[in-house]
Amino acid sequence: MASIGLSYAYKLLSMRDYFKNELYEKIEKKCGSLEAEKAVAEMEQAGCIDDERTAYNYIRAKLKSGYGPYYISNKLYLKCCYKDISYIEEVAEKEKINMEEYILKYSRRYIKKESDNPYKDYIKCINFLKNKGYAPSEVMKIIKQEDFE
Repeated sequence: MASIGLSYAYKLLSMRDYFKNELYEKIEKKCGSLEAEKAVAEMEQAGCIDDERTAYNYIRAKLKSGYGPYYISNKLYLKCCYKDISYIEEVAEKEKINMEEYILKYSRRYIKKESDNPYKDYIKCINFLKNKGYAPSEVMKIIKQEDFE
């Protein structure tokens, strides 16, 4: 007979992918640490948990949602999955996701040609994109290339 922790793990994994640490914490809250260890070990042995695959899918989804590499890297770090910026950029390149397009899309939203205070628009745009996970230096480089004037 399957344990409660194992049943709960199957239920959770049927809804979405979890990182090993995330799954352990979820099961531990409900069933205790011993059950969580057993369930996670069995899920890992069965191939249901794969942190590399989960990280790749997570990165791809966040990139397609318009988030930048610094935001994604930080979120992965909080999930105990350590991926650097270069890996995230590799995923973007492999999936043919152009981060510059997202920067330009958001820039056009904030920077208006007929604005009475263009400096304020640029600051708002840079702050927004910084919060989305893009490096301000990259944002400035791309914005300078575009003709907003």
